[in-house]
Amino acid sequence: MSAQAIYRRWRPQSFEDVIGQDHIVQTLRNALRGDRLAHAYLFTGPRGTGKTSVARILAKAVNCVAEAGVERPCNACGVCRSMTEGRALDLIEIDAASNTGVDDVRDLREKIGFSPNEARYKVYIIDEVHMLSSAAFNALLKTLEEPPPHAIFVLATTEPHKIPDTILSRCQRHDFRRVDLAAVTQKLARICAAEGAEADPEALELIARSGTGSIRDAESLLDQLAGAGLPISVEAVREALGTPADEAVADLVDALLAQDAAAGLALINAALDRGANPRQLQDRLLEHLRGLLLVQTGLDQDLLQLPEERLARLREQAALLPMPLLVQAIHRFNEARPGANRALPSLPLELALVETALAMGAAAAPVEPQTVAPAKSTPSVPTPANAPARPEPGDAAPAKRPAAQADPLDATPTGASKRGLEAPAGRDAAGDPADADSRAPAPPPAATQVPDLANLAARWPEVLRAVELRDRNLAALLKDSRPIASDAKGITLGFFYEFHCRRASQPEKMQLIAEAMAALVGGPVTLRCTVVSESKAEAERRPRSKRDQAAQDPVVKHALDKLGARIAGVQDPEPED
Repeated sequence: MSAQAIYRRWRPQSFEDVIGQDHIVQTLRNALRGDRLAHAYLFTGPRGTGKTSVARILAKAVNCVAEAGVERPCNACGVCRSMTEGRALDLIEIDAASNTGVDDVRDLREKIGFSPNEARYKVYIIDEVHMLSSAAFNALLKTLEEPPPHAIFVLATTEPHKIPDTILSRCQRHDFRRVDLAAVTQKLARICAAEGAEADPEALELIARSGTGSIRDAESLLDQLAGAGLPISVEAVREALGTPADEAVADLVDALLAQDAAAGLALINAALDRGANPRQLQDRLLEHLRGLLLVQTGLDQDLLQLPEERLARLREQAALLPMPLLVQAIHRFNEARPGANRALPSLPLELALVETALAMGAAAAPVEPQTVAPAKSTPSVPTPANAPARPEPGDAAPAKRPAAQADPLDATPTGASKRGLEAPAGRDAAGDPADADSRAPAPPPAATQVPDLANLAARWPEVLRAVELRDRNLAALLKDSRPIASDAKGITLGFFYEFHCRRASQPEKMQLIAEAMAALVGGPVTLRCTVVSESKAEAERRPRSKRDQAAQDPVVKHALDKLGARIAGVQDPEPED
């Protein structure tokens, strides 16, 4: 085995060897065939994607002396071999990171006028060109604008935004892309086969994934693992990278879905105790959360290259996590980058996990008891004389709430059957029906009782939660709306944006909103939508729910902010005697 590193031994020597950059290779090949060469090229893109390798191949191709009809470079003629072996005098490579001064560029300008020694062109490859100083760029400008006919420049950089526009305008730019995961994996497999190294396919895929599109990074890691002389397994790759197992990351997300902060903290520390790197753990967790986001948006088949069993688990978790909470979780974990100088490198991850679990718990908190009970068990005012003292025998429904006690939102239309709580006409005390048709529920007539607007606004969050269970997108539209009027003709919803109003006014959307409100109002409702403007003062005067009012109490606010508590429900105070 050669003493050279794998990435040097397997550096592409012809255009056929370049992977993942077909758009650039085809353009350069066409330029060579048509003899339409530019005098200056700019190669940009992430590290390890082949910029310098393609520059060397181009240098060989423009100077190749192979016979007509042979694909250049041929790598067989004397010029190609001398450039491949690094002894060609007409291929000048300059490291701009080490030669940043104006004197270095002036030296280049003095020598560029000399004719090539043996080749047709002198090719100057300036690597990391963005590191040149402003004075050096100014000195290079005139040479790039009017170079001698025997000179070709290839500028390579990972940060093109640092290059002056005057330089960019004089170059033919080619942007290199990150290499596809499958292409990198295939190249690693070819290297292992040629080098006699034994590697699991899953291990090679993990190596390729860790390179994040950089061939050189993946090949360097492969060289490190192959140097041990042992078969390359998934466990060996994870140990070298400090990467947690996929199962551990999925279990961590399960703990978040269960709002079990203790289990999540235990999983984080267990992964670190097994040798996982905090940054690698965070990267894998973000990758998993990104997978959930792609599944929810329907792009998992296009952008996720995962085994079917992992995709199945992602889909199960994505179905349990609302997208707004998922986006918040991604933001929290993305900002929790463990620092190298932190005494507790796991602390940012632990804080992000606890904050996310608390947010999920608050979102999943049960609704207030008084908003879900169909009737109050003990009336606080006398029952009207014309109301039945108790349910009729044989009626399985709970006792009817007296009219004087009823909430306006729960009021049913006058003359309606009240969901079967009142005995139909013709029914005797023993529950025997006098007429079978009297049992059939009749459609309620138009409502004559008008729901109270203040109560409507206070219980508007309940409508949003009910809508969100069936249509999250519609619930997002309704967050920028409010009930603004209530009369015998129905309820008017005011939207702050015309687009939201137009979308919510679609018949199927209106029906869904009406069904959600009917559960609270106690009967069918008619809705209208309009566009309104809301000032800051109006927003402050808007009635708040009991949960929001309770959250403003100093003691409750301290428990929420400092102790991680959440409001499970709000109970009205007992009336004083």
